[in-house]
Amino acid sequence: MSQSVSISHSGHHRIEYFDLLKGIAIFLVVMGHALVMCIRQMDAALIFKIISEVHMPVFFFISGYFTFKVSSSGRAFASPDLWRRFRQLMIPFFIVSALFIWYYPHSHLLSPFSPDLPHLYCAYWKDGYWFTLCLFEMFLLYWPFSRLLSCLKSFWQQVLAIVIVYAVLVFLASYVSPSGNYLSSEDSNFDVVGFGLLARFFPIFMMGVLAKSHADDFRRLCSSGIAFTVAVVLFIVAFFVTVYPWDFPSLPSWFPFVSRPFEHFGIIIIAFAAVIPWSKKEYAAGEAGSSHPSVVARYFNFLGNKSLGIYLLHFFFLFPLTALQQLLKDIGLAFVPLAVIAACIAFAVIAVTLFVIYLIERSRLLAALIIGKV
Repeated sequence: MSQSVSISHSGHHRIEYFDLLKGIAIFLVVMGHALVMCIRQMDAALIFKIISEVHMPVFFFISGYFTFKVSSSGRAFASPDLWRRFRQLMIPFFIVSALFIWYYPHSHLLSPFSPDLPHLYCAYWKDGYWFTLCLFEMFLLYWPFSRLLSCLKSFWQQVLAIVIVYAVLVFLASYVSPSGNYLSSEDSNFDVVGFGLLARFFPIFMMGVLAKSHADDFRRLCSSGIAFTVAVVLFIVAFFVTVYPWDFPSLPSWFPFVSRPFEHFGIIIIAFAAVIPWSKKEYAAGEAGSSHPSVVARYFNFLGNKSLGIYLLHFFFLFPLTALQQLLKDIGLAFVPLAVIAACIAFAVIAVTLFVIYLIERSRLLAALIIGKV
């Protein structure tokens, strides 16, 4: 959802498939929230499980991909601009979450959100606003870590360093003191610092960093039919192990920390292998030197450019649809009706959100404070 993830082959034009991927991912975000916040109690549905596992790895991978830069001094892993990232992510996090705490009692939504800001900041998912905090913390972690990576010339040395940092994060995310206190617990909805989500998405963020530092190899991997096949199998196996751990009682409780990076890797290869050819077809220059992408491509491209604003503001326009809950349960939470209903709700919510973003963007100050446009 970062708004500074534009780059080009020539240095002048955006790479369209990144915007398409972000657009699809933010649409899935709103679809997922439509299921669990508008209709409610759809968390167990397969489509929600898939949506919840797919969209955020895409955002973290893309953020990591565009975080990698070579400094003017020639250092391979340049440190990010933390002040710019703070203005882009944390200022909207504090302002918009405070506005939502005030607005929530008037929304008529039945989701068990926090009654005040202290409870929100202590909550595991931060009432939905966890992404901006987690991504900023990722940049904080990457700032010193990038210096270490610059000293490691071997790719496998870099991978080993990433694994070690990941192991430390997993330890912090699952640590329980002798007195029974924990630093992070999704079940208890508690994580002040955000160790749980930071650990969950650190590997895929760093995959993005490494993919950018080996961009040619990454593009070849995405165009390989064998790699695509392996990615599909890897995703399916890792998905079920990660999402349905009770079906594998012999596996230890920490095993999802092992399976999820493989699941995320499979998601990324599948996503890029599918979207890159579509993007090239849609945005291929015609005889007149201009492209004529389809309505669908233009729509998701536009959403990709507005993804951070949509993420921050769409919660305000979700609405209760609890009357559909029993109906959907009666038909067995079937995949297709759930997808169609969630997509229709998402389209309507995004339309209103985009109109509000348009109004906010009339003021540079409001755009900076509310939707992180810096």
